[in-house]
Amino acid sequence: MNEEEIKRESNKNLFITIIAIIILIVIIIGFSTAILVFTDKDNNVNSISTGNIKLEYQESENGINITNAMPMTDAVGKKLTNKNQYFDFSVVANISGEANIVYEISAEKLEESTLDNKDVKLYLEKKERGNYEEVMKPKAYTPLTEKTTAGTPVNNMLLYKGNLTKTGKDDYRLRMWVSDKANIDGISRTFKIQVNVSAKVELQKEEK
Repeated sequence: MNEEEIKRESNKNLFITIIAIIILIVIIIGFSTAILVFTDKDNNVNSISTGNIKLEYQESENGINITNAMPMTDAVGKKLTNKNQYFDFSVVANISGEANIVYEISAEKLEESTLDNKDVKLYLEKKERGNYEEVMKPKAYTPLTEKTTAGTPVNNMLLYKGNLTKTGKDDYRLRMWVSDKANIDGISRTFKIQVNVSAKVELQKEEK
């Protein structure tokens, strides 16, 4: 290797060192409020006389905490397997009587985040028959401009809509990474979100 090639290799290594900044991506572990709006199919207020309905949001001990993160392709991000690279949670329903819980899972970007929305990819899977299957393709953080009918607020990113009609639970796995399209410089940045669940309950009318 001649002197010019050595110089080019040295500059390349220096460039890699410079862009290997600390990008911190965190999913906050903390309870989120399930907003329950009790209505019947005609959107009239109902006293829920058909039974008791309870919706819970449960988190695992896992949280996403990625440091020294470099941009990666969607193909790589979808297969992240370390316990600090994905976040497991469940939506649990306890239903007595007949009802249909329509719920929405969303991500809320926290104020201390400094990484651009377009530079972060989120990916959601749902557990079906023992295996996690894709329910939201990799997508850049995209905040809502209007509140949804189920109560997901403006500026949250809607990840998935689901429903439960009987006592049970839906298990999910969320991954998040820095997009391979991100322009990385020498400034340390962060991106933090909190997972929220909003819901409304449609009571089933008894047949006469």
